[in-house]
Amino acid sequence: MSVLAAVLRVGETPPIGAGMAPRVEAHLYDGGLPRLVAYRVREGPELERHPGAYAPDFAAEPAYPVTDVLLALPDTRGLSSIGQRLDTLSTKAEANYGRDFGAMVFKTDVEWGSDGYGRLFEARSQLEAHPFDGQVTVTLTPAVTDEQAAALRANLDRLAGLTRVYVSDSDTE
Repeated sequence: MSVLAAVLRVGETPPIGAGMAPRVEAHLYDGGLPRLVAYRVREGPELERHPGAYAPDFAAEPAYPVTDVLLALPDTRGLSSIGQRLDTLSTKAEANYGRDFGAMVFKTDVEWGSDGYGRLFEARSQLEAHPFDGQVTVTLTPAVTDEQAAALRANLDRLAGLTRVYVSDSDTE
């Protein structure tokens, strides 16, 4: 049985006040093969499921679980200071390889040397090297493994924007 191990939220800071106006929420489920399932946050609020699921390689050095979600979803890609450049790279990947970043992350596996890996790697580097104008929070549940928590924290550290990690079994940040 799958259990919720972490929740990733991405959005923007309201012009007045505190908190976040969420655009995307992704749930990390574990219980065999860890996978992220993403949702767009719509008016209401209502969650609209993004097709597919993403099984990040948490053991990779470095791991890109957060960066890949940000790249895969246009709603979050647009929060980057270079959002238009990232959209262009995704469009080029689709034209050249038949898959945009959303398909590369949530529908197929893109590994070193495979078609489209270079575009995805370039986009990862670009996203992490430029300011991210949104907020990214990760809530870790007691079901998260040490490896998953370390990979998520390390990925957040590479983002040039407001990030937070909450641990659900305590009130720490």
